[in-house]
Amino acid sequence: MAVMDASVFVAMLNPNETGYAASSAWFQQELRLKNVISAPAVLIAEAAAAISRGTGNTNQAHQVIRQLSRSTSIRLYPVTMSLAEQAAVIAADHRLRGCDAIYVALAKELGETLITLDKQQLQRGTAVIATSQP
Repeated sequence: MAVMDASVFVAMLNPNETGYAASSAWFQQELRLKNVISAPAVLIAEAAAAISRGTGNTNQAHQVIRQLSRSTSIRLYPVTMSLAEQAAVIAADHRLRGCDAIYVALAKELGETLITLDKQQLQRGTAVIATSQP
């Protein structure tokens, strides 16, 4: 199993995104293998914001919210105080953005690899966990 960053989820929704093909192929492979993908619950807000801001299509953003809330292939984890504190330490120690550090902290907590298109997460996250592109 793996933790999926919002960059991967958003890329696989938009064929114009640079990482569309790789993200879609990775996700489909995980589904074929019947792997449940992990993500922090902030994925919902990050994905909705990226879709709405990037396309101007609020209806599509609301569809994404419903899709993620009901998904059985993506398991969303709450951001507990413990996870938030762990992410804060990771953000401070490794100069990661706050939400990016939440994904790293969740991957660490679950003992999973972080799948991301974000260059900082890929480079700086490896000090804490295994990271990979889709």
